[in-house]
Order: sequence, then C-alpha cells, then structure tokens
Amino acid sequence: MKNTKYVSEATEFLRGLINKPEIREDQHKMRSTWWDKGFIDQEEQENYAKNEIKHDGYVYFSYPANKNK
Repeated sequence: MKNTKYVSEATEFLRGLINKPEIREDQHKMRSTWWDKGFIDQEEQENYAKNEIKHDGYVYFSYPANKNK
C-alpha cells in the first residue's frame, strides 16, 4: 500500500523554492540566456563551415621514424 500523504523535506523545500516569484524570474532569465536563440544567419554559418580547418583523428601514439631500430 502506497503512502501518498508523506512528503519529504527535500520535496517541501523545492516546492517552496519554486513558488518564490524572484526565483521564477531568474529561471526565465537564465533559460533565455542559454536556450532561446535569435536569428541565425545561414550564409554566415556556411562561411564558417567552408573555412573550417579539417583535423585528423585523435592520435593515440606516434609511429617510430625507423622501424628497424
């Protein structure tokens, strides 16, 4: 049988924290900083892609210059 009346202290703390208006405003501001992006210029993106320097794969070790040594 599941006890649905129990609420942990952590849950109470988080629910109380979410309901503070200044926290909500900060959440929206930070979300817009990291996730909401404006217009992306496609021509500029293509120019970046054309001018990108192609790199070789990651080198785990170097080959000896002369294998006979």
